[in-house]
Amino acid sequence: MNTPPSIGARERRWSRRAILKRTSALTATGLTVALAGCSILGADHATYWSDSGQLDVDYDGVMAAAREAGYEVEEPYYVNDTETRGVHPDGLTDLDERFGPDYRVFGFSRYHTETVFLEVSLTGEQPSMGLFDDRGAFEGIPVDSVPPEAWLIEQFTLVFDVFETDAREYAAALREQAAEGTDTPRVEVSEPLDFPGFYGAVESERTDVLGSETGGDGWYNETSLRDGQRFATVAFIVQSMAVIHHDGSRRYRLKLDRLGGFNLEVRLPVGEEIPEEEYRGVFRQLFEDVGLPPETVDDLTFEYSPSVW
Repeated sequence: MNTPPSIGARERRWSRRAILKRTSALTATGLTVALAGCSILGADHATYWSDSGQLDVDYDGVMAAAREAGYEVEEPYYVNDTETRGVHPDGLTDLDERFGPDYRVFGFSRYHTETVFLEVSLTGEQPSMGLFDDRGAFEGIPVDSVPPEAWLIEQFTLVFDVFETDAREYAAALREQAAEGTDTPRVEVSEPLDFPGFYGAVESERTDVLGSETGGDGWYNETSLRDGQRFATVAFIVQSMAVIHHDGSRRYRLKLDRLGGFNLEVRLPVGEEIPEEEYRGVFRQLFEDVGLPPETVDDLTFEYSPSVW
């Protein structure tokens, strides 16, 4: 099964169903901004859509069953795009087994305090490191929020394959931007990223770990805690697929990701409506055909919009 294993014996706890109330700038907002250009608006249509859910699934088994049953399968998706984003680190077998062979790291953060953190973004041509304060300052970082130079240097040398002298220059640049009132102090780093080194250090420090539900798009936020205090977050993207059934002008779609998150959608002509039992029945049959529990559909709440516009 493609679900996070129990690792209580190693003094860690996975809780995929725990929705984190607070995450770094790399989470939902960052995702929306980074992938906003990936969705192409099509013709106007009416839509039924469900809330998201989470199941224990054999992802590859569902894909094979869907194709064998004659459904159209579109994959792989990375959230709502077919282009890969972020990086896939080499040499982390445990993550390959948990998230699949082509998971991506979209970014990650290291916290100095509960609200002040460094964020590594992996969406540009080069990685960048930014300094943030969660307390809601809109005009730069307060002077008292800027971490000591020694801590910043330590983080640069942990995250990148960089000499201490270069790390000192990056740290000085961040502190200088903060002193000048830059809204988001940020530096691009040309040296190679060392995510395995960063992640290994996080694993050795944490006493607990929480994970978000993925909801069918494969966006997975992992928060590491040390004695109950958040000190690191990682934004992963796992592959997802769309299983599609066409019925005339109606398009039924199951979106499912490797961690078992899913959501359902029906697209149909503008203003058209169909009885609730009818579209639930189609999805129950689809679930049964691909090896998912059909009764799951009965517990979902659907909403309707007669038009995109």
